[in-house]
Amino acid sequence: MRAVNHVGLTVADLERSVAFYRDVVGLDVQVEHFRTGGTWFDTLTDNSGAVVDGVMLGDDSFTLQLLQYEEGGEPDAVTGHNRVGNLHLSINVADADAKRAQIVASGASDVTPVVDLPVPGARSFYVHDPDGVPVEFMQLDAPS
Repeated sequence: MRAVNHVGLTVADLERSVAFYRDVVGLDVQVEHFRTGGTWFDTLTDNSGAVVDGVMLGDDSFTLQLLQYEEGGEPDAVTGHNRVGNLHLSINVADADAKRAQIVASGASDVTPVVDLPVPGARSFYVHDPDGVPVEFMQLDAPS
């Protein structure tokens, strides 16, 4: 059986990122704060001496693991669509206009306009998470 278990994202400030993915994106906290590290983690990440704090968020279809390195991490994020190896997250929503209005009302300043995609009925917009990771909200059908 093949299925995605989770997507992991390294963040600069765990609390700030948890607030974004919980309050703006709408994911639920599934696993409260945990701390890990040690030989097994060093081996898996090829990063000797790493210690991370983490939180797992998600919904019925998706789990996002946020990790903040307390030891062994790099301080600067280099994000964006045009950078090799960088990701963006795409979240399905029932109504792109309503979700965009909610995010703008929350104070976000880097929200793109809603655009019609070259797929009938599909529309989307982007905002960036606190570390600059692009997060897309996609409507696949007309709102009901």
